[in-house]
Amino acid sequence: MPNLLPIETQFVNGFTYEGGSLQQLHTLQDAEGNLKKKQFEKSLAQAPQVRAALIHFTSKDGQRQLAESGLSWNKSEFVEKALRFSDRSQANLLVRIADRNDAHPELITKYKREQTRLATAGQKAPRSVQHFDKWSRALLDQATETGETIEDVVEGAEVEATAEPTNSTNMAQFRFKHPIHGNVVVNIDEHGAVTTTNSDEAISESLAAFMQMLSTPMEVAA
Repeated sequence: MPNLLPIETQFVNGFTYEGGSLQQLHTLQDAEGNLKKKQFEKSLAQAPQVRAALIHFTSKDGQRQLAESGLSWNKSEFVEKALRFSDRSQANLLVRIADRNDAHPELITKYKREQTRLATAGQKAPRSVQHFDKWSRALLDQATETGETIEDVVEGAEVEATAEPTNSTNMAQFRFKHPIHGNVVVNIDEHGAVTTTNSDEAISESLAAFMQMLSTPMEVAA
């Protein structure tokens, strides 16, 4: 907790924004939560509060409140002294998380389910806002590259996650979005073992549709 001057403390204690106050945010930060799962939930709860506080601070009302307090903090000072983060990157991370959760709430649900699955299987389960930021960004990038909806990308990730884990190297993967069966994923390891959660019917019909697409004459770029 930073050491504040009396006028700084007065400003922080009286700073409110849409949906909360700095005192409420500090209560969240001070709550016990040393376990990885609890710390993750604490960070998720702080995310919308941090975003709202930053939005208000940079608004005309926030700047007026700052001036009336006799202070001239910039954004970095506000982040350090009022939000209690050592640098702006930590606050920016939580703002990204808040924005992403608003736009795609299904991502956090899938992430929590995947981390629980890994932990139950005795595997490494990072479960942190830093890891969620990278993990969800990768899915969003995949949706952009493939033209799939984020719902389909998440569903495809769910199918892959439920496949039985092996110690073998995955050598090939067949992925196809069937109009009836949805996302079909088949993995083949170095020993020729096939793993999938899809039915034989879904796989055969997807392969047939895929081969039909390949038989269509394709234009070759010059």
